[in-house]
Amino acid sequence: MNRERELAHKIRHYLNLGADEVDRGTADRLFAARRSALARQKTANAQRTLAGIGHIAAEAVLPRVKALIAIAGLITGVVGVSLWNDAEKTAELEEIDIALLADDLPINAYLDKGFQTWISEHPSQD
Repeated sequence: MNRERELAHKIRHYLNLGADEVDRGTADRLFAARRSALARQKTANAQRTLAGIGHIAAEAVLPRVKALIAIAGLITGVVGVSLWNDAEKTAELEEIDIALLADDLPINAYLDKGFQTWISEHPSQD
């Protein structure tokens, strides 16, 4: 990389030295050629080309597509977390149901208010 830079500096130095020796007529012709080249470049950029349309579409559409992808990812994450929470709650309720059904006491005993009071007054001996 340094070699390229050194070469560029040398070339610039020699061109600057040579620019001082160019006569007025040659400098005017070079200036006119530069102006006409720049004028042609502006008209070439103004034309609609397939690549130009693609570039314009990329500038206009790509930011919106990126935003839509981000929003879709966010929605997917929220829905995923919601489904996961629902599955966890369902699993907890299943465990409670299995414990109730596997117990020796009838379900009506759990619905009795007196039984709930007796449980709170007499903690389990386990």
